[in-house]
Amino acid sequence: MIANNIIVQGRFVNSDEEFFGQIEIDKRSGIITRVGQDLGEPTYAYSDDFLIFPGFGDIHIHAREDETEKQCYKEDYHTVNEAAINGGVVHVSCMPNTPSPLTTEKQLQWHQEKCRPFPVMIFQYVGVGKHTLPLETAVPYKVFTGPSVGDLFFRNEAEVRDALQHYKGKSVSFHVEDYEVLEANKTAGTHSDRRPVACVETALAYVLQIIEDYDLEAKLCHWSTGGRSIEMIKAHRAKGYNTALEVSPLHLYFDADMLEETPERWPYVQMNPALQGREHRLQLIEGLRTGFIQYLATDHAPHTLDEKFKQFEPPEGSSMTREEYYRHLKTNDVRECRRRACLDSTSGTPQLDTYGPFSTWLMQAQGFTAQDIARVAAENPGVFVNRFHNLPGKFGRVDVGYYGSLTVIDPATPITITREQLKTKCGWSPFEGVTFPGSVDATIIKGQICRGE
Repeated sequence: MIANNIIVQGRFVNSDEEFFGQIEIDKRSGIITRVGQDLGEPTYAYSDDFLIFPGFGDIHIHAREDETEKQCYKEDYHTVNEAAINGGVVHVSCMPNTPSPLTTEKQLQWHQEKCRPFPVMIFQYVGVGKHTLPLETAVPYKVFTGPSVGDLFFRNEAEVRDALQHYKGKSVSFHVEDYEVLEANKTAGTHSDRRPVACVETALAYVLQIIEDYDLEAKLCHWSTGGRSIEMIKAHRAKGYNTALEVSPLHLYFDADMLEETPERWPYVQMNPALQGREHRLQLIEGLRTGFIQYLATDHAPHTLDEKFKQFEPPEGSSMTREEYYRHLKTNDVRECRRRACLDSTSGTPQLDTYGPFSTWLMQAQGFTAQDIARVAAENPGVFVNRFHNLPGKFGRVDVGYYGSLTVIDPATPITITREQLKTKCGWSPFEGVTFPGSVDATIIKGQICRGE
């Protein structure tokens, strides 16, 4: 072993191979310099029971922090860093729809400087608006075809086209929901009905055509529907376009059919696009397993519990919080609790803390192999971000020239999610009470262990 270098020993998992051996990490750069069997005395040694993945990457999160500091009360870059490490994630990519939407070179530099001190690599998307233009810096862009959270969105196809004519050939990720369909359904009874499958399919039809017309390197975010939308994407890809898809753990674990039985759960799982029926969820799981969907990406979107339970305002004079009043109604007047729970609330769920444990559910309950997880949680996210940085190392594989940033999963030690375990500033999770079959043993960033023994 070269002096001052780090050796990790154990069972390593790439998307195309698994091997028990050692890797050597340069302590100064954090980059893997050798991969082999007898490289020296290990600094960190794991038995064959553990899975050592290339560090997981979440390419769709909301960090909330910008120069206004208006939403730092519910998340900031410091707490994003802590939640990512807690979930086994070594790099994240942040969406631009903060109170001051990130659309300019000057704003990008502000965010990059703000993120520099943290061990987790924090990358940025840049927003596309009605009057924006591409930056000189190579970055991924984000388009909202309809309203979600914030004011950075478009109202129709013509507006989207007018903006994207300037972004030909660029990397553009889309939030795919149609404004007019959303407006037509905004008084419906549940979130799934207010944001129905039709709002995704309507927007998808023109989004796919725009991708083709402007030769965009496109990605469709937090995919929520199967059926017709899958066939539309297949037909689009058959023309030679490599448009990619993300899916959120929430859309893989919950569905609207479950909420017909327990509608009181809606405030905890409301996000955009909405959960749809069981048949959609099963198609999403199959799509991620087979490679039709490329990325497991959380859409980590922290909101406070007061924001999530805004329709549960306690009676005047009560000292209860909104969530406490919700619990009171759930016990004493479940009918009223369910009525209020189905009303529109604040969309978005925090999921960074649970990224690693969720991957064990995919392996043990849904038939994913460890190599599948390496593909959707490490390699594909690594390939995505590697195009947008000038760092000396790369993300996504356990191999020479890649960062010695690793996610160590203990697949046999279950974890039940509680608020006390979470690092996100908003302090709650839609997976509270869920027992995942495995857990994150350690998050190693550039050879330095950040969590676990």
